[in-house]
Amino acid sequence: MLKWLAKRVGFSIITIIITIMISWALIEYSPESPANFIDNVLPPNSIAGKPTLRLELEQYLMTLKPHGNPLIDSLQYLWQVLHGNLGIDIISQVPVTTIIAQALPWTVFIVTTSILISYFLGIRLGMKIGYKRGTKVDSSLMSLFTVTRSIPVYISGALLLFFLGFELGWFPTGGAFSINVTPGFNIPFILSVIKHAFLPILTLTLANLAGWVLHMRANTIYTLGEDYVSFAEIRGINSNNIETKYVGRNAILPLYTSLIYTIGFSFGGSIFVEEIFSYPGVGHLLYNAIQYNDYPLEMGIFIILIASVVVGILLADLTYSLLDPRVKVGE
Repeated sequence: MLKWLAKRVGFSIITIIITIMISWALIEYSPESPANFIDNVLPPNSIAGKPTLRLELEQYLMTLKPHGNPLIDSLQYLWQVLHGNLGIDIISQVPVTTIIAQALPWTVFIVTTSILISYFLGIRLGMKIGYKRGTKVDSSLMSLFTVTRSIPVYISGALLLFFLGFELGWFPTGGAFSINVTPGFNIPFILSVIKHAFLPILTLTLANLAGWVLHMRANTIYTLGEDYVSFAEIRGINSNNIETKYVGRNAILPLYTSLIYTIGFSFGGSIFVEEIFSYPGVGHLLYNAIQYNDYPLEMGIFIILIASVVVGILLADLTYSLLDPRVKVGE
């Protein structure tokens, strides 16, 4: 058991290290530089009569991009990361850890909330329509969720923003909370946060819901063909008990690992939603960092995304046996 655990943890650490090194090398060999977007950092009208200032700034920004040996530079960067140093943001000159620490809670809030809502709702709906396979309800909902799943998240987000935000004015169109409230543990602030997060959470929930429903329906139909379900039906056990205790518990097992993976991958997918709703999360930060070729901030966010996916997979491996006694960890 301990040998297997050490092997899995070691493999996860190696995966994170190699991925970080590859990401660093890609940035190092990229032809882009922060100097390419100097006008976004220092508008032309702000340097009128000071031509040398622009040249000095261009030369300074060019020195910020790595130019040495990719292997050595990536190892040096890893050493700094292990000491908690992710570098200084090029645009704001603020430590990257400080910027990410301010944005990460907002992303965690909308991502985890949307995934949990879509997961439990999708499981319940999928189990219901799977248990009633072949009925009109089943065919109607299957058609609806198949169409819903094919709609890109940025399309559904834009539509929700346009109709519920701009046209009807029911929800705010940007930001994480109103400027009229005082941040802190107070009711006005909490209500403002919930209201501003409603549309991003709804968008991410709709994006994930169809997948959970279709997956759970397929697992339910497969489980219904098992002998123990047929035996339970012959014994005359209540259909509700069969649906939940016999079918539901076994059909949900494969979806557990998918849940952990989805949480990790959703941090990267939130970039579209956060940009549409101007939500100040990690996705919004990554969009701006890519625009300005702000490589320290890019790498800092990449590390968060990489770690969340790898750690999620590791947790799924370690905890799956707790849900399914038939699986023994380490074998």
